[in-house]
Amino acid sequence: MLRRLGGHVSSSGGLNNAVTNTLAIGGNAIQIFAGSPRMWARSLYPQKIADDFRKLVIEKDLNPVYIHALYLTNLASDNPEMLAKSIQALTIDMTNSAAIGGSGVVLHIGSHQGRGWDHDKDQVITAIKEVLNNTPEESILLLENSAGQQGKIGSLSELADILSSISSLPESSRLKVCLDTAHAFEAGYNFTTPEGIEMWITEIEKTIGLDKIELFHLNDSKTPLGSGRDNHQNIGDGFIGSEGLKNLINHPKLAHLPLILEVPGLEGLGPDKANIDRVKALIS
Repeated sequence: MLRRLGGHVSSSGGLNNAVTNTLAIGGNAIQIFAGSPRMWARSLYPQKIADDFRKLVIEKDLNPVYIHALYLTNLASDNPEMLAKSIQALTIDMTNSAAIGGSGVVLHIGSHQGRGWDHDKDQVITAIKEVLNNTPEESILLLENSAGQQGKIGSLSELADILSSISSLPESSRLKVCLDTAHAFEAGYNFTTPEGIEMWITEIEKTIGLDKIELFHLNDSKTPLGSGRDNHQNIGDGFIGSEGLKNLINHPKLAHLPLILEVPGLEGLGPDKANIDRVKALIS
């Protein structure tokens, strides 16, 4: 089976430009923002634009397509206005994802800002339930793991808490996980050895479950193991390195997962053909 591999690309100037930009870097999967990642303004895609994009993606064989939620989102915010804006923006992203035949919206859950997970857990879970209840049933929400910096929510145990709290609801099948390799390494999981990879997989099996993983964000790390600092590096140029990433993506329990790059690029312009080619050389 052909491995699905792409990068986070720009759709600036028109949704179909995401297809052009993906083909230019040699990808066969897509991730985009459905609006500016640092502005609250969100709008629904006009139906014709969404339909045309969906058809083009199928024609060029570029599924799956993911939307990344905006960076301002914080479902743990103690500011009611911020929380309301987060839920509203995420709801629009989920609706847009369904319109374009997307495979999920990737979410950075937010930060408890030092209050602790237990303090904000119920609020986060309630917000996620609200989003799932008010979006199309074909839309999928992907919770992303965090590097752990500044109270950012997204450890495996925190993700497991959220998943288990919704497991008995009909919407539970629409809540999955995106695992970012740089974030996991920066949170202390050592991918530079086969033993470290096995330990991580075992912990995943005990917490969120392998069946809940939808996607890999494949990134090397610019900061050392356990740094707690989210900083991506080009494939093979960081502290994880090519060998660690190769062992990870080819592991029998993970080898089916799509790979989306969020690397700086060799020229600082984001995911590029050079990084895609590096990954293709690692896939066995």
